[in-house]
Amino acid sequence: MQAGSEAGSLLPFDRGLARPDQREWLAVAGFWYGAVMLRFLHLLEIRANDPFFFAPSVDPLFYHKWASRIASGDWLGQGVFLQGPLYPYLLSLLYSVTGPNLFWPRFANAILGSFVCVLVWWIARPIFGRRVALLASAISAVYGMFIFYGGSLLIANLLIPLNLVVVGLALRAMDTDRPGRWLLLGAVIGLSALGRPDMLLYAPLILIGMYVFGPAPGDFVRRGLLAACLLGGLVLALAPSALRNFVVAGDPVLVSASAGMNFYNGNNPDANATHNVPRIFDRSMADHPSEQNAIYRAYAEERLGRPLQASEVSSFWLEKGLHWVFENPGSWLRLLALKCLYLLNADEVWNNRSYEVTRQFSWVLRLPLVGFGFVAPLALLGLVLTARSYRRLLPFHALLVVTVATSLVFFVLSRYRVPAVPVLIMFASAALIWLYDAMLARRREFYPALVALVLFVFVSKVELPIRDLSVAYYNLGNRYRLAQDHEKAIEQYRKSLAINGDYISAHNNLAISLEMSGRHRAEAIDAWRHLGEIGRRRGLKQYVDRAERRLKALEGF
Repeated sequence: MQAGSEAGSLLPFDRGLARPDQREWLAVAGFWYGAVMLRFLHLLEIRANDPFFFAPSVDPLFYHKWASRIASGDWLGQGVFLQGPLYPYLLSLLYSVTGPNLFWPRFANAILGSFVCVLVWWIARPIFGRRVALLASAISAVYGMFIFYGGSLLIANLLIPLNLVVVGLALRAMDTDRPGRWLLLGAVIGLSALGRPDMLLYAPLILIGMYVFGPAPGDFVRRGLLAACLLGGLVLALAPSALRNFVVAGDPVLVSASAGMNFYNGNNPDANATHNVPRIFDRSMADHPSEQNAIYRAYAEERLGRPLQASEVSSFWLEKGLHWVFENPGSWLRLLALKCLYLLNADEVWNNRSYEVTRQFSWVLRLPLVGFGFVAPLALLGLVLTARSYRRLLPFHALLVVTVATSLVFFVLSRYRVPAVPVLIMFASAALIWLYDAMLARRREFYPALVALVLFVFVSKVELPIRDLSVAYYNLGNRYRLAQDHEKAIEQYRKSLAINGDYISAHNNLAISLEMSGRHRAEAIDAWRHLGEIGRRRGLKQYVDRAERRLKALEGF
């Protein structure tokens, strides 16, 4: 990649950096060892204390069941892929060896996650220099959300290292006109897109950068060959998924067909910048990916009056969301601004498991680990300080653009932004090293940079209506109820209802646990009566009928 405008960069980029010496290797090995220990200790803690460990819910349960079906011989499945297939298929390979034991995927997460700090060092060193690379490696080893997600069966655990590999390959491809490197880059981008299709956007960003200031300047034939190689690698990776969707479902879908539903979830009259089921559906009826897909399909088919393919269902919801955007441009722009604030916010927006609630099950998570509130302001400063080096940093910027674009088009979730965090950690580390050097040298740029950092901290700390914890406590109560620990379930349901008194699913399950405990008969009667009242008020007949049946059984006892 051409150095171009890098001469005016505020950061000391090191070309021709010396090979790592023994002390540097030892430092990286130490960070890796610390990362391994933290992840294994967290794994042991949640295995002993967290009721979700052997009874996952929502997306982790969805992936677990999908992988179990594949491992049992159902390689093709039915219908178009509901989500990216990479993670469940890899998980099924593990299950074919270990069986569907929920410990081993988390063990694999710990191993894979521990190498993130090594990848960060490997990628950052030739670009940002030795000190920045070592600092970024150390921060990655103790970043709280990396450890937290390692305890769940989520695609983020695979995308964090995989997207780092994409960035590393892109950096090396942009420095050469070797077709093999571009073919490999395209294939790995395709693999990442099989995990989450938004990574498809990375390819055109890199192609644009390659044509503007990449290898073989002025040789458009050579650049055309490199572009063809990248696209060829992409096709090789995506072809099995597209072929499988067409053969099994007769639907020409590249990876999955949930984009339309997700777009509407993030762009409708009830959208709040995070994952929020629209009011046209009852919140309790769309908690699980398969349930949500079925409900959205039924709604679209009812409105159009005919059965629909998965791609047609997605198109229906995409059009419905676009209609709202064009009819309400002011509301949409305000929603975009809110998404930007959520994207930069120190708090972690969740929809499966809450970091805050999970901390009670692991002393590792209660340690003073590094969080997004520390990384984000420094990363923004680092991006500003390195702005003149945009040519060399294109592969980093492209990943950040993909993350931002996905959040603005759809909605903001912590697990959607976390694959880009390693890149942010590199920029944050670069900013820290620069501030340290500037302070020691008493450079005049230090003070405006410090003011900018304070401003970025303020932006990241803006109080936003982060999704309340009622669903988190409700999900935790469900795990205790399934384990027949009704006293703990009752406690969690009551915590949920203390936050959201209208959460009908929590009312329903509280009544069940009160009754099943055998110790709270009077409270169970009151709970069933209250559920019936809510059901009548909201027109939910199934809850009314259930409450009436249980009241007859209890009052006739």
